[in-house]
Amino acid sequence: MALISIRRRSELAEVLALAPERYDPRRELQPQAKRTILLRELASIARKTVQPSEKLGRCLVLDTSDAREGIISFRKQPVAGTDIGSAKKVIEAKQVIISRLRPYLRQVALVDSWMQMPSDTLLICSTEFFVLSSIDDRSIAFLVPFLLTEQVQAVLAASQEGGHHPRFDDSVLLNLPIPDAVLRRRDEDSATVEECVHLFRQSETRMAMIVQVNTKALG
Repeated sequence: MALISIRRRSELAEVLALAPERYDPRRELQPQAKRTILLRELASIARKTVQPSEKLGRCLVLDTSDAREGIISFRKQPVAGTDIGSAKKVIEAKQVIISRLRPYLRQVALVDSWMQMPSDTLLICSTEFFVLSSIDDRSIAFLVPFLLTEQVQAVLAASQEGGHHPRFDDSVLLNLPIPDAVLRRRDEDSATVEECVHLFRQSETRMAMIVQVNTKALG
């Protein structure tokens, strides 16, 4: 079924973007709730980046494939700051990362403090991630399940632009309307997400211990 969207010249995006996908009506999330708040009022996009350098020391680099369904999962070792390959984004615990590339892979995750990594290691990620930080001290972990909903995922998919590697823009993310019903559960849902991630880390640790015991048993 073809979609038709008619816009006045004054309604065109900045620099008069004429790409048809820019005006796809499916790009707009329209929750049934009358009371909503834009995501930009709760979180901002962190943009701190680093370049390959000896000054960085050791770095643990997360790629888009290392985040999925709310969890960061990796089997990597830190590398020297000179070996990170290209510019990377600096990430910290309590932030939420979401890949702007191929949203159908659901590469959304909470950055947690329970990952097993040396204390002197800098945690960085691909620039394909948008990194969300809370505008205050409150947890934004509740954004993880919100961003993984079918409705939001459909908006992100419809918002992709470009040919070879289509991506969605940060304005799409920041302007997502969050219903009041979600906001009322913010603290409860954030605590649940954090607990789920913590339990995942504990299961990783226990499995690694069992593997080590079996390794020793084999001599």
